[in-house]
Amino acid sequence: MRLAFICSEFEGLLKTGGLADATRGLATALQQAGHQVQVVMPRYGALYAVEQTADWQSLYFELGHQTYGCAVRHTIVDGIRVALIEHHQFFQRPRPYDDGDQPYPDNLQRFAFFCKAALVYLQTQPEAVDIVHGHDWQSALAACYLKEMQQGALADSRFVLTVHNAAYQQGFGREQLALLGLDHWHLPAELPTTLLALGLWQADSINTVSPGYRDELLTEPAANGLAALYQHKQNRFVGILNGCDYSRWDPSTDLSLPARYDSSDLSGKALCKAELRRQTQLPDSNAPLFVSVSRITGQKGFTLLIPALQQFLSTTDAQVLLMGTGEQQYIQPLRGLEQQFPQQFRLLEGFDEPLSHQVEAAGDFFLMPSLFEPCGLNQIYSLRYGTVPLVRATGGLKDTVTDLSRRGATGVIFAEPTVAALVEAMSVASALYRNKRRYRSVQQRGMAQVFDWQQAAIAYQALYRKTLANAE
Repeated sequence: MRLAFICSEFEGLLKTGGLADATRGLATALQQAGHQVQVVMPRYGALYAVEQTADWQSLYFELGHQTYGCAVRHTIVDGIRVALIEHHQFFQRPRPYDDGDQPYPDNLQRFAFFCKAALVYLQTQPEAVDIVHGHDWQSALAACYLKEMQQGALADSRFVLTVHNAAYQQGFGREQLALLGLDHWHLPAELPTTLLALGLWQADSINTVSPGYRDELLTEPAANGLAALYQHKQNRFVGILNGCDYSRWDPSTDLSLPARYDSSDLSGKALCKAELRRQTQLPDSNAPLFVSVSRITGQKGFTLLIPALQQFLSTTDAQVLLMGTGEQQYIQPLRGLEQQFPQQFRLLEGFDEPLSHQVEAAGDFFLMPSLFEPCGLNQIYSLRYGTVPLVRATGGLKDTVTDLSRRGATGVIFAEPTVAALVEAMSVASALYRNKRRYRSVQQRGMAQVFDWQQAAIAYQALYRKTLANAE
């Protein structure tokens, strides 16, 4: 099949979260399976320094009763050809979506332009595109534009939309339909006015990134107002679990680590923990080390985690180390915890890719108390690194971690989104750590789990084939 990804992030070029890992991981696995994959994304300011191929082209098109022009540059990532839509006014900015505090006020226009430009570009390609695969709200309008652009290389194309996080939708007012070039469309009165809703409405097939999250999106409040759309499309709506790139996330080969290890010899993991403690000036201890690498937001459970840590650290000698960036309303209380528990708590504000690997390797438990989690990747990384996940029973977390209460346990799970439930789970984890034999069994069982992109690619190929068959 000939596949075209329309996405706003791609690991190796620009990454703000798991979306970039997912688009690259899936694209690479599909190409390795013998499909022809190309990627289209904006040329953000940070990408002007990226090495390009010699070929480029200009595009001109109409959108919202205006004529636009742009250039298309090309680069190669991991053998995959990436087209970069260049428009200085829209994309030559230091950040892709916001100014560091607020979303850019013209995001609606920026990503409408991107979707239209991506399809105009694909339309000019020498070979027909079977599947146009959009990712999240930034690409959703392409599902609408494709209905009016089925000629040239897009003559028989079908659109698949992957929802990586249903909470982000990009709303608009009906008076802005002209800006989107959709003022001649008759939108159903009950259709929510968000770009994600338009994409769900017009896509030929939709999926999200775990079976558990798919089921949650069929009802409110998880669907954020779009449950009726997911229900309407449920015969063409599937959950496909994200994969892990084990060439980058494997403690036996990870060059970011001060010592490498595997399930048969975990001595290197102890050295990783000792080195991280030294770097962060945490004292040596026989108590467990809980770690987390996360966006510091409400979604990730910080409304629970901060008061839970206040209680837990007051009654235990366990240590906790968190790494991430996010909202000041959570960062300031975390700084307070660092002052209150100087021997037990550290906050590493910021993000550093090699250091994130070191944190994964150093921990005894990985904290992921998310209020919702479409798939989650850090718990998958943690399993491989022998860092037992402590997660809430939601979305992809419950699809990838098996609780202590069940046969084949690989982690600790709590269900209710309450401070008390999280504190109890951390206490259960601490008790497990003291039972060295059982802890090692859970740890090694987790290290044997495999959630790779090759498995995910098989499921996406089936979705593509079904999408094309339903169109005939």
